Amino acid sequence: MASATLERQLTTTAPSACCPRCAAPSAPVHSRYQRHRTDLPWGSRSVCIRLTVRKCVCRQATCSRRMYTERRPARGAGWARRTGRLVAALQAIGMALGGNAGARLAAHLRLPTSPATRLRLVRTASVLASPAPQAIGVDEWAWRRGHRSGTILVDLMAHRVVDWLPDRAASSVAVWLAQQPTITVIGRDRSELYAEGLRRGAPHAGQGVDRCQLVHHLRPALEAIRLDHRPALQAAAVGTTRVLTPAAEPVPGTPAGSPSMKPCTCSGRQGRRSPSSRAGWAAAAPRSMPLCAETHRPALDGFSGGHPRGC
Repeated sequence: MASATLERQLTTTAPSACCPRCAAPSAPVHSRYQRHRTDLPWGSRSVCIRLTVRKCVCRQATCSRRMYTERRPARGAGWARRTGRLVAALQAIGMALGGNAGARLAAHLRLPTSPATRLRLVRTASVLASPAPQAIGVDEWAWRRGHRSGTILVDLMAHRVVDWLPDRAASSVAVWLAQQPTITVIGRDRSELYAEGLRRGAPHAGQGVDRCQLVHHLRPALEAIRLDHRPALQAAAVGTTRVLTPAAEPVPGTPAGSPSMKPCTCSGRQGRRSPSSRAGWAAAAPRSMPLCAETHRPALDGFSGGHPRGC
């Protein structure tokens, strides 16, 4: 029963119906038929309304329509397949989530529709009246990426799209701004094309570069500076490391001027290393990785008589 459909049978009881052409009432009935409309679900069941309507005969001699179907405006348009409240719910979901995401949510709410149907209902929704914009943002957007670009205009105070322009041209922007005298602040990118259109269409409005555009162009500029001054930055980094790194303290018990490590003469892996390689490593270690005596004291204590512990 979870997937059952609840059907409601409705029949008109009015004695007559008015002709949609001449508005004259007529009582003679020619025939009857049923209209099917989907309503909001009732619990876990979908609801279908079966409305029986009449076809009447117009008796007015001056009317060009001989037969008509009675209208019920309260039940929606004659060709509608959904009730008004169901359409309103689908439009609200579509405006909030779009096509695919809205269709997935509607399926869980027992309102199954395709993404294309949901977008079509969104396009037919009435647009609410809004105050004239005062601060807008102008940027380009792609009708088809890499082939055709347009212009999008956004109300920065209401955070919604105001209009789309079919092309990316200064003349189109200037014509649109000339029809909006209330605009005083305009945010744009660094394009000279839009700057020219804004100067021509709204010379009284203040222009500013959008923060997103500034951040977007800041990264490549900093990267170019870093590449141009790499030697100076590396030298500064080495100098800073030498200043901040404390000098290594002498190991207690080691005579001054004695070598920190004696060649190993044992027959191990370290013994097989040539004296030149060990000397090279010891000479390169202080330059490449400065060591702290307190941190590496356990390793230094492991040397006994110049040989590592375990040799």
